[in-house]
Amino acid sequence: MRTSYPVVDVLRARHTGYLLATSLLGRLPGAMAALAIVQLVRATSGDFAFAGLITAVYVIAGAVGQPLLGRLIDRLGQVAVLTVSGILSFLAFTGMALTLEPLPALAVALAAAAGVFTPPLEPALRALWPRLVAPGPQLKAAFSLDAGAQEVIFILGPLLTVVGIAVFGPVGNLLFAGALGLVGAVAFVLDAAPRAASRSRQSRGPHHRSPILIPAVARVAVFTFGIGVPVGALTIVATASEAARSSEGLAGWMLAVNALGALVGATVVGIRPLGSTPARLLTVCGVLLAVGYLPLAATALPTWAYVVVAGISGLMLPPTLGQVFERISELSPAAALTEANGWVVSAMTLGVGAGTLAAGVVVGAAGTSMVAWIVLGASTLTALVSLIALPGRATTR
Repeated sequence: MRTSYPVVDVLRARHTGYLLATSLLGRLPGAMAALAIVQLVRATSGDFAFAGLITAVYVIAGAVGQPLLGRLIDRLGQVAVLTVSGILSFLAFTGMALTLEPLPALAVALAAAAGVFTPPLEPALRALWPRLVAPGPQLKAAFSLDAGAQEVIFILGPLLTVVGIAVFGPVGNLLFAGALGLVGAVAFVLDAAPRAASRSRQSRGPHHRSPILIPAVARVAVFTFGIGVPVGALTIVATASEAARSSEGLAGWMLAVNALGALVGATVVGIRPLGSTPARLLTVCGVLLAVGYLPLAATALPTWAYVVVAGISGLMLPPTLGQVFERISELSPAAALTEANGWVVSAMTLGVGAGTLAAGVVVGAAGTSMVAWIVLGASTLTALVSLIALPGRATTR
C-alpha cells in the first residue's frame, strides 16, 4: 500500500530494508580502516608518516578498485564478484594486520589489496534501486535514503573502532573491520534481488564500453569530485578550529553534527523528494552545498554557533548525492550501471581526499589562521565545478 511518504514506501518494498542494512554493514570497513590502521601503527612503530602512507595507499586503491569491480559485476554478476572480493579483502586485512610490524613493505602491498578488493556494495546497491522501487518519487527517495544512510557509517565507524581496539586490541580490531566487510558482502548476496540481477546479466550482451567514456557520465563524475572537496576539507577545518580555540573535542563535535545535518537533509528529501529532474537540479544542489559551507569561514563565531553551522553545511550533501545517483541511472546503459556508479563513488572518494590533503598542506604551511580561506576556496571550487552539470551540457547515453 502506498503512503504519502515515498521513503516509507521504499522501506516497505521487498528486499530494500535488508539490502540497505547488509550493504551498510559491508561498507563499515571504509569508515573504520583509516583510524584502525593509524592506531595499529601507533601501537607498533609509532611512525605517523608511515601511518599516513599506508592509509593513503588503502584509500587510493579503493578508489581504483570500485569501478574495476563494478565492471566485473556488470559482466559476471553481483553474487560472484561480491563474494570473492569480500573474501580477498578480508584476507588482505588479515595479512596487513599480521605483517605491519615485521614486514612493513608487505603490509603496504596488502593495504593496497584490501582497498582494491573492497566489495563494491555501494555501486551494487545503487544499480539495484531502479529494479526494486518505482520510478519517480520512490526512486528519488531511495537514492536520498541511501546517501543519508551512508552518514550513519561515518558515525558508527569510529565508534566501532574504539570498541574493537578495547575488546580485540589493535591487531584484532583490523581483523574485526575486515570481517564486518566480508559478513556484509555475503549477507547481501544471499538476498534474491542480487541473484536475480546476476542471472539477467547475460541478456545485456557480453561487451560494452566503459561508461566513463560517455561525456555526460564523465561530467557527473567531475561534478561529484567537486562536491567531495569541501567534505574532505572539513576534517582539517574542524581540527584546525579546535587548535585555534583551544577547545578540546570541538573537531569531533563538528564532524558529528555535520553528519547529523546530513541525516536531516536525507530525511527531508526522503519525505518530500525534490520535484524537478536531476539534469536541472544537479547544479542548483551543488551550488547550495557550496553556499552551505560558507558560514564556516566566519571563524569569529562563538563555539556553539560554529558547531551549528557545521551541521548546516551537511544538510545538502544527501540531496545532492541523490541527484547524482539518479542522473547516473539515467545516463548509463543498464549493462554498465554498476561500473558507472563505481566511477562516481571513486570520484567522491578522490574529491574528499584532495580536499583533506590541500587543506592540510595549507594549514601546515600557514597555520590555523587560514581556515576561512580554506572554506572560501573549497566552496568556490565546488560552485564552479557545479556549472559543468548545467542543463544542456550533459547528453544522454
